[in-house]
Amino acid sequence: MKKVDVNVIYYGKPYQTIISILSLLKVSGQYINSIFITVEDKQPFGHYGDVYKVIKAIQPIIPIDLYYPKSFYNLEILDYDRVKNDADYRWSVPYQYALEHTKMQWLFIMHNDMVFHRDMIGDMLPTFEADGEMAGTGSIGQCWSCPANKAQLCGGQVFMKYIPSAEEAIAVHEQYETPRQKRDLEILRSGRIHPLPECRLNEYACMINIDAYRKTTLPFGDNGCFGGNWEFTADLGTGWFHQMVNQGHKFKHFVLEDYAKHSSFNPIGQGIMAYSNQDNYVLSEKNALQYLIDNYKTDAALDFKTSITAGLRERKYRLRDFRRSVIPTAKKIVKKIIR
Repeated sequence: MKKVDVNVIYYGKPYQTIISILSLLKVSGQYINSIFITVEDKQPFGHYGDVYKVIKAIQPIIPIDLYYPKSFYNLEILDYDRVKNDADYRWSVPYQYALEHTKMQWLFIMHNDMVFHRDMIGDMLPTFEADGEMAGTGSIGQCWSCPANKAQLCGGQVFMKYIPSAEEAIAVHEQYETPRQKRDLEILRSGRIHPLPECRLNEYACMINIDAYRKTTLPFGDNGCFGGNWEFTADLGTGWFHQMVNQGHKFKHFVLEDYAKHSSFNPIGQGIMAYSNQDNYVLSEKNALQYLIDNYKTDAALDFKTSITAGLRERKYRLRDFRRSVIPTAKKIVKKIIR
């Protein structure tokens, strides 16, 4: 049986992360070799010890490859040459460590706030086996942000059929107001027309052909990394997707909602909002914990030994964050006094 590795970026949400992994294992476990968990260098609201809840709940079930980046990628524009030559910097880019280190032929990537109800991996694998040019499968297109979708011209299923001229693409982007309208028009006017600026293979739940990725993408190829923002992009993943499509690689659209629900536990319905609102974050996790108890009969509690380890990690990293914020401020004050 063909096996894949799975990669999750851990940025808080321990209970939702556990549910994401357990629900995937429930429907697709027979295809999963191991779980790569990349623990972000910063954690929301200083909750550095919470990752041990995930480790304790998941590690007895399936092998975990933990990676702790040395810096925090805050969605900024990446330095191309540094990404190519500095491994530590490159591995701070979401999913890149696993994409370089997996020994499997395919890597399944997902957010840490998913609930799977159908075997997505099992349905994706035959797509790759049937077509050697298939580079990725998953939900294609940020159609909610794309004017061509609002105009009913394009969508994930037909993005390779709707190939507008520059004039047509610019006109439809001028007609509809969208969150990144200005940036999208800049990209179109630079000559990058198809796929459209908002189009990408969404990282919520997708699978990537590792051989195709490594041959084409930094550090071995020339393409920008899958999980990064670049000077010519509108959002994460759009640059890599644009390059791969224009190099002849294929992608197949899977309707996410047929297989999973995203951000189930957030009352707002947008997982990213929880990171800027502590009350929303706490409520989302409270909802997830109840789901975990009701459906998996566990509260992911730590034992005494793991609690000690988690506490030490939290104190260590909170002290580090304090130093990072205080020392530069102190240096500025000293400079002003000396002057």
